[in-house]
Amino acid sequence: MNNILTVMPWRRLIKVGKPFWVSNESKTAIAYLAIILLLLAAKTYIAVFIVQTAGYFMTSIEQKSLADVYLYLTLSIIAIFFTVPIEVYYNFIKTRLSLIWRQWLSQSLIEKYFVERLGLAIESSREIDNPEQRITQDVDTFCNSSVRLSITILDASVNVCTFIVVLWNLSPVLAFTVIAYSTVGLLIVSNIGRTLIALSDRQIAIEADLRSTLKEARAELTKTKSFAGKCSLLPTVKEAQSRLLSVVATLMNIMLVHKNIQLFTGTYNHLMPLIPAVIMTPAYIAGDIQFGVITQAVLAFTAVFNGATVLIGHFGDISHFAAIVNRLGSLSERMAGGERQSQSVNKVLGESTDNSAQVSKVKVRASLSR
Repeated sequence: MNNILTVMPWRRLIKVGKPFWVSNESKTAIAYLAIILLLLAAKTYIAVFIVQTAGYFMTSIEQKSLADVYLYLTLSIIAIFFTVPIEVYYNFIKTRLSLIWRQWLSQSLIEKYFVERLGLAIESSREIDNPEQRITQDVDTFCNSSVRLSITILDASVNVCTFIVVLWNLSPVLAFTVIAYSTVGLLIVSNIGRTLIALSDRQIAIEADLRSTLKEARAELTKTKSFAGKCSLLPTVKEAQSRLLSVVATLMNIMLVHKNIQLFTGTYNHLMPLIPAVIMTPAYIAGDIQFGVITQAVLAFTAVFNGATVLIGHFGDISHFAAIVNRLGSLSERMAGGERQSQSVNKVLGESTDNSAQVSKVKVRASLSR
């Protein structure tokens, strides 16, 4: 069965992502990453504190202790005032890191494609569709998604490891139940959405083709200076209309897959809050636990569940990200092939510093790319 772990193009992901982290921007990127991790640790600590305080708050209501109610209410409000700025700066630093990455990666690809003229082979072979979109829009999506998804998964992992301890102390049965429930859900969603990556890849490509065709049609339109010129525009317009139909058809297929995922996850997510209450209520009725423990169990169970099922919640984003990785990876691989060709040419021509030699190299590279 296909799933995120097996269909993700890991080799291409490393090939596209690694150069930034060993570049001259790596120290700045690592510094931002360290700040993100510190904010993540603070956010998690406060979240645990809020869960425990909520349990004590509910117990104090059950015991009709007004002093404790006000105490835990005050502590909860203070925790919220700390949480908000941490969340804001946590998201701000993530966005800043992705922008630095995008600038570096786009500049690197532009330099290789145009300055080093590695795009000559790509332009002549036409194996890579819409390279300009890959260098700009796809790079933007890749960098944003890389930072957002990786930090989200790390955040979820920390929450699972932290709150599973809280949950285990409350009830080992709940700890086993949440892991089993989350695993079953992930397997089912992976099976339902196994075609999403291929569909996302196709959708990105044909959207770019549509824009390219419309650009060609606009160029033809500006060249037309008479009414008779409308006839020469028709083939391009028909091609654009055909590609528009393909775009809509692919989006419909993606929508159908998302509909099936939502039909499952809707029921799946709504049943989740009932599980800890059902398991813990008999112990409360028997007098073995206080009422606030049920609140703690529900909140801790929810935190572990949300962390363990983060791939389900971001399944569509991960599928789209995998398609972007494939597009950037294929572009990088094609340019790497052109670079090897250039190196071979340099060996044939010999290393030279005069301008005439450099011109000759460019001519030979262009002839090889044809």
